[in-house]
Amino acid sequence: MYRKYIKRLLDIILSLVLIIVLSPLFLITLILVLIDVGTPVIFKQTREGMHKKPYTMYKFRIMDFNYDAPRETRMTKLGKFLDVYKFNELPQLINVLKGDMSLVGPRAFIPGDPLPKKPPKERYFVRPGLTGLAQVNGVRQISHEDKIKYDILYHEQISFWTDLKIILKTPIALIKYR
Repeated sequence: MYRKYIKRLLDIILSLVLIIVLSPLFLITLILVLIDVGTPVIFKQTREGMHKKPYTMYKFRIMDFNYDAPRETRMTKLGKFLDVYKFNELPQLINVLKGDMSLVGPRAFIPGDPLPKKPPKERYFVRPGLTGLAQVNGVRQISHEDKIKYDILYHEQISFWTDLKIILKTPIALIKYR
């Protein structure tokens, strides 16, 4: 019951509340990004969602468009700050509201991403999340194989309490694993 109906209802309610409550932060970040890197302010990227259905993920843009330069040099100082504290991911709340994503779920893959080449199909039975088990367990400091294991473990343990624990651990993980 939770997985099929309540989780989506909570995603809609909580993402709408968060968008409203965080709207001043959205506006400030939008203005700072506009000053820092110009337009477009929103970075759009195709990702694989539930059942491998492609969707457009939104983030605040944190890099310039000099694609010949390495990622590290393309990211601005503001971009590094936004990336470390995940402010660049605030627009994904719109993806949650639309139903492309969930507040909690596995990481969203980029179609054709080489690692892993064949992720287990179970990870596609739920919407990708803003946060998840891999994120609260050191997403940048664990192997791709471990990330997949966390994605599958989440699929096996979906419940209101699991989601609540992950949501409560997320702020700590943002500080701990930055």
